[in-house]
Amino acid sequence: MVFQSLAEFVKSNNFSDIHKAVRENANGYPYLTFITKDNKAENIYFSKSKSSEVSAGLVVTSSLMRDLQIATVTNANGETRTKLVGFGESNRLSLDDLLS
Repeated sequence: MVFQSLAEFVKSNNFSDIHKAVRENANGYPYLTFITKDNKAENIYFSKSKSSEVSAGLVVTSSLMRDLQIATVTNANGETRTKLVGFGESNRLSLDDLLS
C-alpha cells in the first residue's frame, strides 16, 4: 500500500471541485466524486473499514476531509485501485500533515 495526503492527490490530479455529498453505487459502496476544472470526474471509493463510517448523503465537510488520506492498493486480481482511507489504516503518519 502506498499512502498519499489528500492535498497531494488533489493537486497531482488537478481536481478543483468535489460533489457535496457522499454517494453510493448500486452495491452500496460509498465514494466521493472529484472533479477537474474541465469537468472530468473520478469516483474514489472508501476503503472497507472507512466505508462503515460514512453513508450516502453525508455532507462533505472539512472535518471529514481532514480525516482522510489516499491509499493506492493492488487487489487480488493484480489491479491497482485508489481508495479513501483513514489515518488509522497505516502504521505511519505524514510529517507534512502533522506540521501543516
